Amino acid sequence: MKTRCYAALFLGLLAVCCRADETGTANAGSESLWITSIAPSTDDSFVVGTATGLLLRPGTVARFQADAPGELETLYEHPVAVWTVATTSDGKTIASADYKGNLVTYDLASKQATTHENAFERWCQKIVVSPDDQSIVAGNESGKLFAWSIADAKVSKAVELGKASITSIAFSPANNQLAATDGDGKVHLLKWPELESLGVISIGEETAWCVAYESESSLIVGSEDRNLYRVEAKPDAKPQSIAKGSDWITRIAVSKDGQIAASEVSGKIHFASGGSVSTIGAESGVWALCFRGSGQLLVGTRKNGIVLAGQSWAWKPIAPKVVAKEQEETPAAAPAEEKAAEEKAAEEKAAEEKAAPAEAKPAEEAK
Repeated sequence: MKTRCYAALFLGLLAVCCRADETGTANAGSESLWITSIAPSTDDSFVVGTATGLLLRPGTVARFQADAPGELETLYEHPVAVWTVATTSDGKTIASADYKGNLVTYDLASKQATTHENAFERWCQKIVVSPDDQSIVAGNESGKLFAWSIADAKVSKAVELGKASITSIAFSPANNQLAATDGDGKVHLLKWPELESLGVISIGEETAWCVAYESESSLIVGSEDRNLYRVEAKPDAKPQSIAKGSDWITRIAVSKDGQIAASEVSGKIHFASGGSVSTIGAESGVWALCFRGSGQLLVGTRKNGIVLAGQSWAWKPIAPKVVAKEQEETPAAAPAEEKAAEEKAAEEKAAEEKAAPAEAKPAEEAK
């Protein structure tokens, strides 16, 4: 029997709760540990920002190995809840911002943390490192966008996008444009590194919580109105809903091969690919998403630490399908063929009649 390989794809959550060890790693058992942000680091490791549920309590930045997401090694601390972390392209420099707008940069090799108090003035929900690893781009709750020079340790440029809080920031694949969402339901498009406005896209009247570039010309946006939108990355473009959730869609991640993951604050995760959407549920609210390659998604939760959403493949045998062959019919003879057949039959009959007396004659003479 022939067997064909069919990809039976299913998505599931494997919960891996954070546990304390004797070295003083983060503990999710004694109190609710929020995993607020996840970013890739070095050697298949990742860094996370944490909070304890009370925003004015100290938060931490910790590191874990991808194969052991339940074991968090604390790297440094913030005076209040950590809300966002980012890393340079080599993963060796970590940056994090908190509820009061403080920025901390950390050198992984020297294990040296440097705190810049009130660098971004107010609560900062999102920071990203520029493609050239020279700047940290951040947006705060008063609608101000900053470019922070890592080398000079100061703000190199700042622009006011509006009065609404900046909720998310993303760089385009070509690295010459960035998009920033805000609490007024808008996506601001800016030229990089000039931070000059290229225009605005209106998603709706409710908060646009998160944004990611699907391609150079396309954005994915999550909204408070519970929709996940696709929209052209150009001013005044019209958004199109590609998925409808049951709660605010607040986080988006896009893998290198284009797999889109978007999460709801209450815990559902939507996977969009090729025009179809699959949804899975988590036992806790989701605060952070980060792909590990294209087959595994790291999920930061409000109560269950870090969980994994993974793809699994299975062999599906297919029984051979036998198609009955229709009985062939002898095609009707053409008129010329029929005449030739009749003449041949007549000649054969005449030959038989002529031969019969000759065969009988010896018998008659023998009498």
